[in-house]
Amino acid sequence: MVIFKTPFVTISHCMDTQSILMKWVKMPETAAFKEAYLSTLNYVAGHPYVKLYCTDLTLSGSLNREQEGWLYSEYYALVYNIIRDDIYAAVVFSEDHFKALVTNYLATPAVPNNDFIHFNYFTEQEEALSWLGDIYEGRYTAVLQHTGH
Repeated sequence: MVIFKTPFVTISHCMDTQSILMKWVKMPETAAFKEAYLSTLNYVAGHPYVKLYCTDLTLSGSLNREQEGWLYSEYYALVYNIIRDDIYAAVVFSEDHFKALVTNYLATPAVPNNDFIHFNYFTEQEEALSWLGDIYEGRYTAVLQHTGH
């Protein structure tokens, strides 16, 4: 079910896994970026049981520093205030983008503690959604908690 759509992004609630899929077509300016995330947050406020998220950046490329900074410094705290539980986020990059990230990896500066978000990274949306589906079914929950991821 589509919950938000612009020329930049389509955000859907996947009922079969109770997950949110955010598929970026092209990266917007920061104001439109924030609008998309805040609309998702508004939706989740009415559906706080939704704890699985997939952001597909294969068509849009990477976030800019301002967008990343806003997510880490402001948005994730807002999410936690609504959900108050662990969430799982799959991020999908193009293969070239993923290779560039690995090749040019730099440690990120200190950011607020967002340990409640368990990220996993993929180059295929289907793999990311499968991972979220496995979590939804509870197959890997114990493993993830045991390993601290």
